[in-house]
Amino acid sequence: MAFYDFIKISTVIDLSSTEKVDALKELAQILCKIENIKKVKPVIDDMLKREESASTFIGQGVAIPYTSAPVADDFSVVIGRSVDGINYDAARGAQVHIIALVMSSKNPEESSHIQIRQEIASFFKSDAIQERILSADGVTDILELIPSYKRKTTRIIFTKKAAVLKRGPDPIIASSVALAKELKAAALVLLADVVEENDFLNSIKPYKKVIVITSNKSRFDEKDKRFTDLIQAPFFPGSRTGQIKIGILLAISRSIIDRDDRVVCVTGNSNTGVFDTIIALDIEKEFRFFLSETKSILPPDVEPEVLERILSIASEIALEGREGKPIGTIFVVGDTNSVNTYIRQLIINPFRGYSEVERNILDPALDETIKEFASIDGAFIITGDGTLLSAGSYLRPPADADAKIGNLPSGFGSRHAAAAGITVCTKALAITVSESTGMVTIFKNGNVMLSIAKPIAKSKSFIKQMDIL
Repeated sequence: MAFYDFIKISTVIDLSSTEKVDALKELAQILCKIENIKKVKPVIDDMLKREESASTFIGQGVAIPYTSAPVADDFSVVIGRSVDGINYDAARGAQVHIIALVMSSKNPEESSHIQIRQEIASFFKSDAIQERILSADGVTDILELIPSYKRKTTRIIFTKKAAVLKRGPDPIIASSVALAKELKAAALVLLADVVEENDFLNSIKPYKKVIVITSNKSRFDEKDKRFTDLIQAPFFPGSRTGQIKIGILLAISRSIIDRDDRVVCVTGNSNTGVFDTIIALDIEKEFRFFLSETKSILPPDVEPEVLERILSIASEIALEGREGKPIGTIFVVGDTNSVNTYIRQLIINPFRGYSEVERNILDPALDETIKEFASIDGAFIITGDGTLLSAGSYLRPPADADAKIGNLPSGFGSRHAAAAGITVCTKALAITVSESTGMVTIFKNGNVMLSIAKPIAKSKSFIKQMDIL
C-alpha cells in the first residue's frame, strides 16, 4: 500500500511552532489524539530520542520524523507545514517547511519502514507539490494532490479549478507500440519524467511488457494494469541517451529484460514536456559495455534498489555540489569483505557505532549526511544491502591492478583510476562523481560500464504553461 493510504487526517496542519522540538511535539500530540493513544509522553520521548541519534531532515525543506506507537494500522501519518520555516538544527542552518510524521506499530528496522519514508520523500521533494502546499493559497487537503484509488486514476491533480485537459491518444506512444509489435520487441520502455502528467498511459494499447522508468514512483499506482514494471531511477533531464542508458541498465539489473532482447524506448525533452523520440535497440549490440566479461551487471550480493539509490544520490551531488561549489566522490558497493582489504581510513569513520538500520543508504534521512561527507576526500564503502560501512576511505588496490584497468577516457584522473582499480581486485561496483565535470561513471572489472553527463536542472517553464503552479 502507498504512504497516502496511511494518512489519518487529509488536511495539512499549519504549525504554530518555529522550533524543532516544539513542532514535533505539536504534530505528535495531534496524531496521538487521532489514534486515541493515552500515553503520549513515551511516544514523544521515543521520537525525540531517534532525532538526537540522527536528524530526520532529508533536504529541500522536508523532514520525516518517525516513532513507534500503538497505532491501529501498520503506520499512521500526518503532515504539517510552516511557510516561514522551522529551525530544525539541520546542517548549514537549513530550515524545514514540511514535516511528515510517521508512527509505526512495526519494528523500525523492518524494510517496510524505510520504504514508506522513501515514498514520502519522493513525493514531498517534488517542486510542484511543494509549491502547491507552501504557496499562500496552496492546497491544504493532501488527498487532492495524491492519486486516488477511488477515482481509479494515477493522475496527480494540482488544482481544484483547472479542468482536466482532454487529449487524444499520444501519436508518439501509439507509434511506439506499433513499432514494438512489428519488431517483436521484448518490451516497451517509457521514460516518464519527460512529461508532467500520466495521461500517456491511456495511449498504450495492450502489450506484453511495458516498463515505466521514473524518479518519482509515487506518481503511479503500482497495481495499474497499463504497465507491467515500474522502476525508480535518478532524474537525468539533460540527455535523451542518458535517460535511456540508465533505464536500460536498471531494467537489466532487475532481470526485467535480458541481454539478447530487443526493446523500443520512448523519451523526449523534459523542458518541452512531450515525448518526441522513439528508439529501437538490440541490447547486446548497443550496450556491450554493460555486459562484457560478466553474465550479470550487479555483483551477486548487491540488491538492485541499492544501486538505484546510489545513482540517485550521485546525480544529486553532481547537480547540487555543496554550498554552490562542485564536489566529487566515490561509492564502492558490494563484496565488502574483499574491498576492506584494500582500504585505509583517512579520517575517523563517521558511521562507526551506529546500528545498521540507522546507516542504511535506502533511508532518505541519510541523504544530507552523505552529501555532507561527500566533500571529504575518499570513498563511501557500502554493503550489498545498503549498509554504509565507512566514509573518507582511501582506496589502495594492489600495484598490479593498474595493468588490468581498461583505457580510461581522457580527462579521468586519480579518483577514477582508484575506482577502476578497486573493481579489478574485487567484485564490487564503483560509482564516481567527477568534481570538474559532474559526470557520473560506473566501473566494473576495471572498465567503464556507463558514463552519464551532469544532469541539468529541470525547467519549470512547461509547468507554468500548464498553469499548475
